[in-house]
Amino acid sequence: MKYTLITGASRGIGQAMAEYCASIRFNLILIARSKDKLEELGYKLSEKHGVDVKTYAGDLTDTNLPNEIYNWCVSNGHQVNMLINNVGIGLYGKFEELSIEEQLKLIQLNQITTVTMTHKFIPMLRQSEKSHILNVASTACYQPIPYMAVYAGTQAFIQSFSLALREELKLYNVKVSCVCPGPTSTDFFERAGLETLPVNSSEIKMTSDEVAENAIEGLLDNVGEIVPGTSNTLGAYFSKLFPNKLVVKTVSGLFSPKG
Repeated sequence: MKYTLITGASRGIGQAMAEYCASIRFNLILIARSKDKLEELGYKLSEKHGVDVKTYAGDLTDTNLPNEIYNWCVSNGHQVNMLINNVGIGLYGKFEELSIEEQLKLIQLNQITTVTMTHKFIPMLRQSEKSHILNVASTACYQPIPYMAVYAGTQAFIQSFSLALREELKLYNVKVSCVCPGPTSTDFFERAGLETLPVNSSEIKMTSDEVAENAIEGLLDNVGEIVPGTSNTLGAYFSKLFPNKLVVKTVSGLFSPKG
């Protein structure tokens, strides 16, 4: 039986993607830290849509977990033909004042976990006649962001890594896409410490359901770089068009701490 594996599936965009995939009858493997939330979500999706849902609870900052997940899939005969690397965190503040341990944890989760999961599952993905990888970045990949320097750096890495890998794997029918959402109505802003900034305005946020539908449909249409929303698409375009010096100065005004 074939499965779509989603990391960070218990909340936000990950949960919305799980719900959308179930609605189009994809069997699921859901990965996140919270066993209770995963099992509750899995039961709900299975009952509502008639799909098979497996769950695996674990902390993906653990460098051994991707290998454990892969071995668990192999030993149980779970054939993954779609890998969605969604798990990630944000961190806001002056680089020198933020805990280096927290910043390295961010790099581990946002960057290294994505690379490790992708590397582990490519051999299995190549066994399918057609398979997909979707890496979740953000529009932060298009500009350096003062006070979110490490976070934005990891997003730029994910976007570059995804597009390079897309070219490498196109001969093997493994389609690689990267989705770069802008501000989205999830708990990301609160968890990252961004509650008081202009980017936290409800007026500019997309819903996680809208982002999920854009992401999955773009993936299935083999779009390499998916930017949900017209304003986000325009922002990404102009970020590429203007010099970095001007882009950073503009973004700094949006992210600079009050006072």
